Amino acid sequence: MIAQLRRSLGAKILLLAGLNLVLLIAIGLAALGVRVPRSFTQMVMQAAEPRLQDVTRRIALDLERAQPSDADAIIDRYSEEFDTRLVLALNDGTRIAGADLEIPELVKQALSAPRPIGGFEERVGPPISPSGLRLPQTPAHLVRTAVGPRLWVILRTPVRFAGEAETLPGSLLIAPYRLVGDSLLFPLTGLFWVLLAFGVTVICWWPLLRGLTRSLRQIEHATEEIAHGRFDTTVPMSRGDEVGRLSRSIEQMAARLGVLASRQKRFLGDTAHELRSPLGRMHVALELLDRKVDGAERIYVDDLKEDVEALSQLTDELLLYARAELQERGSEQPAVPLRPIVDRLIDKEGSDATIVVDISDDTVVRGDALLLERAIANVIRNAVKYAGTAGPIVVTAIPTGGAVTLSISDAGPGVAPESLTRLFDPFFREDAARNRKTGGTGLGLAIVRSAVEACGGSVGCANRAPHGLEVRMTLQRA
Repeated sequence: MIAQLRRSLGAKILLLAGLNLVLLIAIGLAALGVRVPRSFTQMVMQAAEPRLQDVTRRIALDLERAQPSDADAIIDRYSEEFDTRLVLALNDGTRIAGADLEIPELVKQALSAPRPIGGFEERVGPPISPSGLRLPQTPAHLVRTAVGPRLWVILRTPVRFAGEAETLPGSLLIAPYRLVGDSLLFPLTGLFWVLLAFGVTVICWWPLLRGLTRSLRQIEHATEEIAHGRFDTTVPMSRGDEVGRLSRSIEQMAARLGVLASRQKRFLGDTAHELRSPLGRMHVALELLDRKVDGAERIYVDDLKEDVEALSQLTDELLLYARAELQERGSEQPAVPLRPIVDRLIDKEGSDATIVVDISDDTVVRGDALLLERAIANVIRNAVKYAGTAGPIVVTAIPTGGAVTLSISDAGPGVAPESLTRLFDPFFREDAARNRKTGGTGLGLAIVRSAVEACGGSVGCANRAPHGLEVRMTLQRA
């Protein structure tokens, strides 16, 4: 999941938009003079400060109009209103009203301290009632304890009842049941606004991201098809922006590449075809010359015959490769039983090698029978040539869904890992020191790939553990 998000352009843009929103909020808060919190608790207390001061003033006004016997009812009413626990106490730790909680020693020490928050002097604000009752302008102070309620919030609150002239130094203590969700400290409405801001961001950005990522997926699919040689691929989109112009440029490039590739393949096929006639005449001329030459000069004729034979083989393979490349792809292919083809090729190419076949008689694929036979024959021939004496060669066919995976594996030395991706390239030899006698022409596996792809399939290879090579052909299941 995380890897997919890392690869998703839409997710990256959406995260960038969210980060931009957070930075804008932070800049706005800084412009308003809001202090940067150093912890989540400090952030909660800083956000809750206006609500706490407002409740403190309301309680102080209600107490000023009430008798001491009504203090419990007033504090209980506010506790029920905000679903929290409130305790009214003097600054010496004496409980006056509110929840029946034992005030911890740490809280009593904070109550008696002249500076509840380090570095801040306790100041007295303007009157909050006609009688001149004043509130200390001291930020709320948070105390953590080990037993009982773990969090205690201290708010300086002057205590004066109706008809009394003396104002007692007191504090309102808040012992919340929970931090998140407490209507005084951290109401869930804050989360609502955060989610609303995120939702608005998603609504604003999602249409653009959805259209952009969908277009990019179409372009990605089209380029993959072009990379596999399907140059008639189109990108179905009607955008007029840069992405739309890019898709049209890709279509034009694919069409141009298709024309160039088709011309190259036809040129290769035509050249190979035209070479067959002079090569045939050279064979006849060499046979006539061979009858007239004897002695030491015969060695030169034999070398020349060998060269002409190699040139003829190369011409034939070039012609097969060009025909496979020019084969119409993507059209409906006939059904071909796989087991008879493999059995016939093993009898022809197997020689003295041990070949194990695990293919059921009802395994049927779609493709051109001649092309499939050439592809399988080349792979078996290579396995017998390079690994025929190293162990059994195993040929299996495994149906999976709408495909059949034909696997031909041997126990030979395998190939270098860096050569795996190039084995099916034309004229590539795994060992650069090989010549046509030891390494062939380098067209065998290229013909395999062209033939399999012409049948609507794909081919790949991998080294086996501890040694050996496996060639897998994925064909359409009939």
